[in-house]
Amino acid sequence: MPATFQGFQPDSFLFFEELARNNHKAWFDANRARYDQHVVGTFRGLLEALTPALLKLNPHFEVGGKTNGSFSRINRDIRFAKDKSPYKSNFYLFVYDSRHNRGHAGRLYVGLSADCLTVGFNIYAAWRGPKAALETVFRKRLESERKAFGTLLARVVRGGRFETYWHREEKGDWAQHPGLPRRVEDWQTLQAWVVRRVFLPNARGLATAGFATTVEGIFRDLYPLVIFTSATTPKWHAELKNALR
Repeated sequence: MPATFQGFQPDSFLFFEELARNNHKAWFDANRARYDQHVVGTFRGLLEALTPALLKLNPHFEVGGKTNGSFSRINRDIRFAKDKSPYKSNFYLFVYDSRHNRGHAGRLYVGLSADCLTVGFNIYAAWRGPKAALETVFRKRLESERKAFGTLLARVVRGGRFETYWHREEKGDWAQHPGLPRRVEDWQTLQAWVVRRVFLPNARGLATAGFATTVEGIFRDLYPLVIFTSATTPKWHAELKNALR
């Protein structure tokens, strides 16, 4: 359902606010048109607006707009969950290298919930099956390219422009830690890393078509993290240098 992007309107946030109080199939079915227009339609419009810039960053970026590809699913997998609520409380646009599956490597994203919109970068370890780029590329590169990574952090992450945090499983629980890891062993054992900018529903410019330009700029700033954590081509150094210009 292509749509012209006009920003994230109050109705986009209101849908998830009301879903939190009515998380059941009858309510969702009655409000599906709102979901299609204010959530899915808005994200499709944003992807359409971003596509030329995304393909300029990386011609292999997935921009097809498929569910479970570019977009997250709204339905929860409740087969083994204690919480049987059928619908998720958020919706995501993921931008990732189409030569791998969506969860394999670092990626850019836009996330919407009742409380805020976030735009950023994340990378996760593999939960099952073959190891992901976090284990096979990022951890090794942290050792061999320590100076380059320090420079990258100083230029891209530090300075207050972005919020950052990381996750690790500790004593059977998924623990979240604010800021950057402070120890080398924390970098080597983290299982997720997120760098993002948060926009509240009343943020200036959020409800305008021009917000696509804001997202484009954030993606351009954070794309070097995708390269450092995940790129495996022999020319990744040159790709990183070019992305930092």
